[in-house]
Amino acid sequence: MKPLRRIAVVIPARDEQDLLDSCLQALAVAIGNSPLPTRAIVVLDSCGDASASICKGHQVETIEVDFANVGRARHAGISALQSQAPAEALWIANTDADSQVPPGWLAEQVRLADEGADAVLGLVEVTYESGSPLPWTHHAEYRRRIRANGSHGHIHGANLGIRASIYLDAGGFPPLSDHEDRELVRRVRALASSRVVTTTSLRVKTSGRQDGRCQDGFARSIAAAAAP
Repeated sequence: MKPLRRIAVVIPARDEQDLLDSCLQALAVAIGNSPLPTRAIVVLDSCGDASASICKGHQVETIEVDFANVGRARHAGISALQSQAPAEALWIANTDADSQVPPGWLAEQVRLADEGADAVLGLVEVTYESGSPLPWTHHAEYRRRIRANGSHGHIHGANLGIRASIYLDAGGFPPLSDHEDRELVRRVRALASSRVVTTTSLRVKTSGRQDGRCQDGFARSIAAAAAP
């Protein structure tokens, strides 16, 4: 594999005016710590709120689409940026508009890619609104799938990095309204030449809301765990 030369960060957003500013503030810090030139794009998907205006206050690019489909939105953002470097030399970092990446998010992905990872899967840490009950059953189940050696069985579009060449070989994010991340990783793992690394060293804060933008997304699992 060629050494990485650039990073593309892709964030789908659908009516995320309440959380998008915090997301982009955290991303700006991570980009400031990035070891490689980095461009970020917010894919405004069927937004009817102030998400576009919020983006204007940050150094991110935007495109507007009308998919109401997170798989198509993610793919559109990647397609808009993937020409910035040869596919083998471009790293695609994915997160969500209701999430906040850590300062070393990009640097750690590059380190793992330099060690041979073709795709990197991190964890999420759920933050809850004041007064919201903590769904401890969800926490227990989430921890159960994290192994002592640091590997785990979780897949989150909010914390997923992949080399562009492998992304293309796998056919990209499928046009699914939920679980597009799982399907992409399934395809990547089916490639004989790919190496998928799961790690606890990458943790992204994500909202604990129970009314997510995807019908069967992460918010639904939180709601199910919180149910009496």
